[in-house]
Amino acid sequence: MIRTIIRKYRTMRKMIREIGFLRTLRITVDKIALTLLQKVYGFHPVHVITPLSARPYRHIVADLANGLKPRCVVEVGCGLGIILSLIRAPNRFGYDVDEGAIRAARLLRRGVSFTHGDITTVSQRPIDVLILVNWIHEYSPEQLDMWLSPMLSYTSYLLMDAIDPDGPEGYRYRHDFKFLETRVRRVETRPVPNETRSIILYEVTL
Repeated sequence: MIRTIIRKYRTMRKMIREIGFLRTLRITVDKIALTLLQKVYGFHPVHVITPLSARPYRHIVADLANGLKPRCVVEVGCGLGIILSLIRAPNRFGYDVDEGAIRAARLLRRGVSFTHGDITTVSQRPIDVLILVNWIHEYSPEQLDMWLSPMLSYTSYLLMDAIDPDGPEGYRYRHDFKFLETRVRRVETRPVPNETRSIILYEVTL
C-alpha cells in the first residue's frame, strides 16, 4: 500500500515537471471520472488511462476530418466516442467491440450513433471519412486489405495512424499502407507531439 502511494506520488511529480500542474490536475480529474464510469459500465480499463486531456492525437484526427467538411463520418474502434464528439458533421457513427464502452458513449455523446460491432458491421453508405486509429497495428496488412478493399468504393477519405519505424516495441505491425498505394493518395501527414506515430489522411482515388 505504501509503495503504491509512493509510486503514484513520484509519477505525479514527474508529470508536473513534464507537462505542468494544471494539465496534470486535469488529467487526474478526468481519470477519476472515467474510473467511476468504468465501474458502472464495465468497459476496458484502457479507456480510463487515455482521457482526451492525456491524448492530443484525437484533436489532430478531428481537425483533419473537420477540414474536409464531411457529412458522414464513421469511426471504427471509437471507444467512448471522444474523437467523434470533436467532429462537426451531421452524421456521425461509431463502432466498437467493447459493449461497455458503447453503452457509456451513448450516455456521454449526444448526436452520435453508436453500434456494438467491428469493421465488418459498418453499414453506412457513402462514407465521407472513415477513421481507423489506435487499433489497426494488431492486424496484418493482409487482414486490413481484406477489410478495406470492399469499403473503398463508397469511402472518400481514410484517416489512420502510422507508428514510427524507430518507435518503441510492443506493436505487432508497423504499417506503411503500401497495400493501398494504387487506390489512395496521401493528402497530409501530421506527427503526434510526444508520441511515436503520425496521423495520415488519404483520399481514395478509385
